Amino acid sequence: MITFMINLFRIINVCLIIRLIFYKKKDPILLLAWSLFLLFIPVIGFIIYLLVERRPKPFKKIQELDEFERSLITTYHEEFDATITSNQYPLIKQYESLVRFNRNYNKCILTSYNELDLYVDAKEKYDQLFEDIKQAKHSIHVIYFIIRNDHSGLKFLELLTQKASEGVSVRLIYDSGGCLTTPKRIFNELKEAGGQVYNFHAPFLKLLWLNFNYRNHRKIVVIDGAIGYLGGMNIGDEYCSLNPKRKPWRDAHLRITGQSVALLQLRFLRDYLTTNKDKMEHRLVLEQLTHYFGPVQTNHFCSVQIVSDGPDTDTDDIKASFIKMIFSAKASIFIQTPYFIPDRNFLDALKTAAYSGIKVTVMIPTIADNHFVYRTTTSYVKELTEANITVYLYKGFLHSKIIVVDDQICTIGSTNIDNRSFKINYEINAFIYDDSFTTEVCKRIRNDMKNCKLVDDKYHNSKTIVVRGEESLYR
Repeated sequence: MITFMINLFRIINVCLIIRLIFYKKKDPILLLAWSLFLLFIPVIGFIIYLLVERRPKPFKKIQELDEFERSLITTYHEEFDATITSNQYPLIKQYESLVRFNRNYNKCILTSYNELDLYVDAKEKYDQLFEDIKQAKHSIHVIYFIIRNDHSGLKFLELLTQKASEGVSVRLIYDSGGCLTTPKRIFNELKEAGGQVYNFHAPFLKLLWLNFNYRNHRKIVVIDGAIGYLGGMNIGDEYCSLNPKRKPWRDAHLRITGQSVALLQLRFLRDYLTTNKDKMEHRLVLEQLTHYFGPVQTNHFCSVQIVSDGPDTDTDDIKASFIKMIFSAKASIFIQTPYFIPDRNFLDALKTAAYSGIKVTVMIPTIADNHFVYRTTTSYVKELTEANITVYLYKGFLHSKIIVVDDQICTIGSTNIDNRSFKINYEINAFIYDDSFTTEVCKRIRNDMKNCKLVDDKYHNSKTIVVRGEESLYR
């Protein structure tokens, strides 16, 4: 019986291999690895294939949202053409190829009128976010990967519950994987007050969680269609440096007012209407669609593109934009990331820039939140320094996801430099073309450098045999 089952799995796996060869665009090395894995470890290989290689269904098309987005695209593309041809905005002209790439490859609108606030300290971000929530008049839309059952998380939910009880439409999506240890009872009061709470990619059965690998890593808040938040911070005390094992905690988050808020709202509504299966709620949202898009309340010129990505698409949109950004650099590239586990395309792009005379700097943390991931990250440090890339180790936990090019343009969002963010998670980033805002970002980064250690030969030579062995094994 056991032999029969193993042979049956082998037959199924051969079909999967044929599917990979003819219907999936796979890297030849990855294809070979999967083929050997499926043939020689058939049962385990089949299970891991289902968890890792099975792609979630694409987000369904919603006619009303598609039509609304098309109207926005028409409006903003007219502005785009005017902005590109104008001599008033030399920065857009200088990085025109990156702007056009995001427009053509990622179908991303360029918005011109935005005001941005940068938060690197969670307490400051929470204070402003909580104040904005208190002032909400008609809608609060939220996606978070993690909401902790602690002071920060409970305060956040208390405010949402209060607004829901006042008649404000509160819709919250939390990720089932990120909130795996968060007791679901903490959302009960919000639900009882009229808030809509949904669990992204919840398991169909407790033992059947085929979408477990595909996490919604986005952090989005949209208030009254007029104020938006995105970045790296979730909701929890640890982000305020209150976890003694991970302090100081450094992060990066944006508060946005202006045209780009509409794009965050569209992203939220697509995620929400895919997660929520209630047809009456769908009808209610779509009937009031224009109600969720507030008027633009700024004349401040700051160009932004919002790029989102996920495993429901065949393209790695954010990674492709990162690589295009690297090749757009004229003088310098600076990266802050908690995890540096790039694929070969990204790593080669970064090394090519460095060998071409571009000053490339990478900052990673000295404190690990996951030993396996951290050892994999440090395994790349020597390869980076050998390519004339400067590496700094932040003396604390660095959770920022920032790339700055030429001290003039930058991207901030939820995306880490690793294959999970590039291929598996649902992510979102803002690409910002504004030298005054980017100057503020650079100022914060230089301040972080005061709390860093520069990687040198002493660092490489001090690694023990155990550390070197772990790095080789994990990578």
